[in-house]
Amino acid sequence: MRITTAINKAIYILVGEAVVLSLNGLLLYNILPPVVDLAAVLVLNFVYVFIGVRTFRGPGEDVAAPRPWWRATNRPLAGFIIGGVAGVLSLISLLGALAAPPEQSGTAAVVCVAWALLAAFYLHSSVRLRALDQPG
Repeated sequence: MRITTAINKAIYILVGEAVVLSLNGLLLYNILPPVVDLAAVLVLNFVYVFIGVRTFRGPGEDVAAPRPWWRATNRPLAGFIIGGVAGVLSLISLLGALAAPPEQSGTAAVVCVAWALLAAFYLHSSVRLRALDQPG
C-alpha cells in the first residue's frame, strides 16, 4: 500500500497523531510509570514516522519499489522543512532540560534526543536527495 495524494497523507498524519495522543492520554499515562510511558510514546511515534516514510510516495516516485533506507521524502525541500522543525523542537526540549530541576530534566533530555534523531534523519535525506539532483 502506498499513500500518494496530499489529502491521504494529511489524513494519515492527523489520524496517526490522534492515535498516539489518545493511547497515551487514555491508557499509557494512567497505567505505566512515567519513564516507561515516555519510552512507549517515543516508540509509537518512531513507528508512526517509519510507516509514513515507507508508504508515502511523491510525484515521479516508483510506487512499487521500496525507497532507499535513507530516503525520507520525495523532494529535498520537504525534508529540510520537517528536519528544521524537528531541530527547533529539539532545541526547545534542550532548553527545557537545562531549565528544569535535575530530577525533572530527564524527560526533556530524552525528548530532545528523539527530536534530534528525527531532524538528522530528515536533513540527511534531503542532503542526499539534493546531491542526486546536481549534475555531474
